[in-house]
Amino acid sequence: MPVAPDDLPRSPTGRVPLWVIDEAAARAAEPAGWQPPGAPVPGPPLQGAVPARRSRPVVPVVVLVLLVAFGATWWLTDGLSRLPTGVVDTAESVLGVQLSPGLRPVPPPSAEVVALADEAHLSDEGRTLLYGARPELLDAAAFAGRCDDGHPAEPVAREGAVGCYQPGDETIVVYVPADARLRGFVVETVAHETLHAAWNRLTPAEQTEITPLLEAEVAALGPDDPVQEQIAGSVGTHPENRPTELFAYVGTQVWRDGGLPPALEDVYARFVADRAALVAVHTGFVTQMDTMRTDLEAAYAAAVDVEQTNATNRAQYAADAAALADYRRLYEEKVAEVAAMSEDRRSRLRLSWRWWDGTELPMAPAEQTLATAAQLLARDDVELPAREAAITAAEAAATAERARLDALRADYDALQAQRDPNA
Repeated sequence: MPVAPDDLPRSPTGRVPLWVIDEAAARAAEPAGWQPPGAPVPGPPLQGAVPARRSRPVVPVVVLVLLVAFGATWWLTDGLSRLPTGVVDTAESVLGVQLSPGLRPVPPPSAEVVALADEAHLSDEGRTLLYGARPELLDAAAFAGRCDDGHPAEPVAREGAVGCYQPGDETIVVYVPADARLRGFVVETVAHETLHAAWNRLTPAEQTEITPLLEAEVAALGPDDPVQEQIAGSVGTHPENRPTELFAYVGTQVWRDGGLPPALEDVYARFVADRAALVAVHTGFVTQMDTMRTDLEAAYAAAVDVEQTNATNRAQYAADAAALADYRRLYEEKVAEVAAMSEDRRSRLRLSWRWWDGTELPMAPAEQTLATAAQLLARDDVELPAREAAITAAEAAATAERARLDALRADYDALQAQRDPNA
């Protein structure tokens, strides 16, 4: 045991505590330095114990140093959450932790993803979530099977998912139809899935606060509103997903003058810079499809009217042509009969006639009546062929119109089919 110097403080029994001796030895071994009055004197670490790890203050230092080496990489605002692979490996080594899948490297967003974020009117925080989810924009073949598991979302189509946010690895997958006219459909899907990611960023208290507000907004739409079926289809057999589906559907599809309750709009404003404009994307797309359908229905109705008119005109022409043929036969018979009469009888014969079209030929000498009938025949021989030509032209135009409408309907059906990647 070390011998205590005489100038050290002692206990009432006269003994010098061991820790006092140790502190005196430590002071003798350390270089002199200024210490504030009453400052504690550090002791040695306990043997066999791991020194306490410095936690949060270390992270900015590591990130700051590593940013210099990887300055060309896309950086987001949440520290280590989006570092390149090499930086992540180094950070994990330095910090002694395993980073979760959501903290893996993220490449810079493509120009197409940025354009979709613009069109979805996402805020900076919304863009951070979208870009950090490494969105994949896939055609039907590449999309097949990608959203069969996890958390599918279905903003428009009814036959299957058109996009999904996977909370496990915080990724977004979006189906992109080939037809550019479905652009609004894609924009809405991107916004819908971003709001799923946003829901996961809310605190449990925030989620609890706004869920009944979301339920109230959906209930106010009425049972026949299409969003009811969409929500039900997206929730499926997972009722625990209803709150996030409500959040995504209401956020992208529901708006009224002045906005929704402030408690809702304040949350949405974190992720969407102009929610009225975002909902307008949805309503614009729905209006586009509805207009195509209603215009087609109106055009088909008009075409049917024209076809019915043509059919009526064709039937009337056929009846008139048959009547004219009968009257021509009667006229020729009467001319032959009168010609066979004697001159005296022929001079005394008087005739009247009602023509096939109702024209009255009043009683007059036979030769006069027959001459008038000949004029009517000559008139009809000009007018009926002209009528038949006009009817034929109208029928041809109606056939062309029917073909045009059938092509438009096929285009509309194909456009609708593209909304379902499984089609």
